[in-house]
Amino acid sequence: MLGSSKPIVLLCQIAAIVTVSLMACLAIDTVTGWFGYSPYLFCKGVIYAAAGANRIAVIVVMLGIFAWAVSRFRSDAAMGIVIGGSLFAIFPQVLPHYLGVSCILP
Repeated sequence: MLGSSKPIVLLCQIAAIVTVSLMACLAIDTVTGWFGYSPYLFCKGVIYAAAGANRIAVIVVMLGIFAWAVSRFRSDAAMGIVIGGSLFAIFPQVLPHYLGVSCILP
């Protein structure tokens, strides 16, 4: 069963931690904007989150491909890990778009 795989649950928990931290940065930026300061914390957080997510995603995708190859290309859970790692890599980069924040990523 694909949803009960422990590596996939771990990947979802890491994505939740990234999401909560970026939402906290957005909340802090909103409050500082009310007081007239220039908000920059969310965009800086997205840069670091994207770099970290890409590094984690490369490791997760490679482990998923290795597990899929070891299972003789039959494991659905390993393919779920590969797909989840790929989605995890692009998640911090598309989050600002859906929140309505314009950040220019390097």
